[in-house]
Amino acid sequence: MKKSFLIMVALIFFTTFAFAGGDQNQNRHDGELGEGATQQQRIANPNIDALQVTQLDVPLKELIYSIYEEEKVARDVYITLGELYPDENTFANIQLSEQNHMDAVRKLCVKYGIEIPADDQPVGVFDLTEMGELYSYFVDLEDDSLISALQVGIAIENMDIENLREALNTEGMPKDAIRVLNNLLNGSLNHLDAFEAAYEREALQ
Repeated sequence: MKKSFLIMVALIFFTTFAFAGGDQNQNRHDGELGEGATQQQRIANPNIDALQVTQLDVPLKELIYSIYEEEKVARDVYITLGELYPDENTFANIQLSEQNHMDAVRKLCVKYGIEIPADDQPVGVFDLTEMGELYSYFVDLEDDSLISALQVGIAIENMDIENLREALNTEGMPKDAIRVLNNLLNGSLNHLDAFEAAYEREALQ
């Protein structure tokens, strides 16, 4: 009888410790690692994730939207230059990648309640004045040559890389946004390599 009682006490103690440890692990995983609200918080307030989304401050929202439009600048410029130089596949290939970048940032905008046009705007049309000016600047080539157009591609990708790296170091940037920006950065580095290779090929002719 005494032995059975001790076994029961041990089981109760183990079960209590396991539940306590599980709560602590859940708190540690969700809280410290930034995966969101803890399980207990979600049970108490099922809308907590939605509330956290709205807590993104205005400067961060503006930064994320500016990245969206900057990706659109790249895509629109490459569409325009690709029409001027249809035999240069670099523009056609990378404009498709830039569209994927825009789609990825659009999803962030929707998630975080950042105002964004419901439909993709026409080539060369932007909400932000400075982005419209950038587009006009890049498509106004110094001379009508493919090599000048490829230099524009190099300049755009260098600009994107610099701005994305700066955005990644912005305090308060959400983890899912950081993942997206890192993907964009890796894509821009690949785009830069492609434009530089095309430029070198054209320069040797």
